[in-house]
Amino acid sequence: MNVQLTQVLTDVTGATGLAILRSIVAGERDAVKLAGLRNPACKSSQDEIAKALTGSWQPEHLFVLKQSLELYDFYTAQVAACDAAIEQHFSALKPRWEGAPPAR
Repeated sequence: MNVQLTQVLTDVTGATGLAILRSIVAGERDAVKLAGLRNPACKSSQDEIAKALTGSWQPEHLFVLKQSLELYDFYTAQVAACDAAIEQHFSALKPRWEGAPPAR
């Protein structure tokens, strides 16, 4: 798509990046509107982001972006499920020492 979002965002999976990517997948193409989704904590200005969002919106690239975002969401959910299972297992463990914990 020739969009240069990685040039203005340090993490495209952060709040600003994901909001912009989700809006693109939902059909928004206006760079100014997309840049308006900028999180106030983002270091890049709205104008810088809008310039980086100027590109061509090829259907095949949009399809790949949609699938990539769906995979990102799926894997994120899988990692969260693993984290919850690990947390559950660790919470069931009890320390085996008596008295004060051993010094480090």
